[in-house]
Amino acid sequence: MWVYYEEIDGELQPKWVVVEAKQPSEGSIVFYSINQPYDRFYPEDFHDDLFVLSIDIGELLQDPFSNHQFGINIDLVETRLKQNGINPEAIYHAEYFIMLCDDLQEVVHLPTYFKEE
Repeated sequence: MWVYYEEIDGELQPKWVVVEAKQPSEGSIVFYSINQPYDRFYPEDFHDDLFVLSIDIGELLQDPFSNHQFGINIDLVETRLKQNGINPEAIYHAEYFIMLCDDLQEVVHLPTYFKEE
């Protein structure tokens, strides 16, 4: 897991969370733990060969059994891709998923989790 920060008024603010793209082993939801170390993602880490797929807040869900896990509903991502004229198979070729920190923090109810120390 990586976190991209923006500098606002001289203070680093978490902007995006980047996770390795996974496919569900069963069902349509992949789960990730936020209770793990994370690294800082820098602007130079973005490059042309990086295949990243954005995740919307409506595609995120909190794990009902763990406060430190969140899920991504792959079926909802595929539906959004189709609605936007993008081949839904793109989800299976993505290397990473990227989402707004604000969206993830709202879903898992951890307002200051990704603060840079």
